[in-house]
Amino acid sequence: MVFLLSKAPTQARKPIVWILTFVSGGVFVLFKYWPQPINFDKAKNLPNGPIESVGSLLNDLTSVFGTISQVLTAFMLGLGIFSILRIHGTRIAKQQKDWFFSVVLLVTMFSMVVFGYWDFHIRAANRTIDYDNAANWGFVNMGRDFLFEGLLQQMDAAMFSIIAFFILSAAYRAFRARSVEATIMLGTALLVIISLMGAVASGWDSAVDRIATGSNHDLLVNLKISEIANWITKTLQTPAITGIKFGIGLGTLSMALRIWLGLERGGK
Repeated sequence: MVFLLSKAPTQARKPIVWILTFVSGGVFVLFKYWPQPINFDKAKNLPNGPIESVGSLLNDLTSVFGTISQVLTAFMLGLGIFSILRIHGTRIAKQQKDWFFSVVLLVTMFSMVVFGYWDFHIRAANRTIDYDNAANWGFVNMGRDFLFEGLLQQMDAAMFSIIAFFILSAAYRAFRARSVEATIMLGTALLVIISLMGAVASGWDSAVDRIATGSNHDLLVNLKISEIANWITKTLQTPAITGIKFGIGLGTLSMALRIWLGLERGGK
């Protein structure tokens, strides 16, 4: 089907893709909101009425469309690998600028693919061996662990550590008390940061406890830095994050509807 679609005229591809997208999206939308039969076994029972019949049909169709989506995902993964090979292979062949980085990329990619599948094959063929114990590892298992856990994950951690400095720089620029809003944001952030500093927070809370005990005013306990930070988190931060998530959900729904209805147009 993918091959035939690639050979179809350009004018015919868009309506075909839109029809397939609309049908598959409609199946999943109906499956989500259509009443599903309870304790229904298709092998033993027949659907009781049109509602159960449609629900059973949608259940079968979602399985089929789910398999098709996995196949298309495999095609897209292969297309991505082909694109990487073509771009970086051309760069290496023509020895363009920084072509040796392309060599490193391709060598590491092939190494991870080979060791990853090789390790998977060994684990699948020897299910009786406990590979969670490093003493049972061979050369392939050690190579896979070195590439994935020893290099990839450590480089990911290093990258996010570097990003943290950029976040700190952005926070410094944003927290400058140039307006009332920025001042409130700065004060709130400082209170939360102090609450996470164990020694400072413990001293603050202990001092508030002593003052509250001596004055018999229980309301003073609310001035603990831990209580203030907890109030900020639950009363201010959580509703704000919920509103942001709600907005993200609306944006995602809007984009999904545009793609489903064929209204989204790629940039030229």
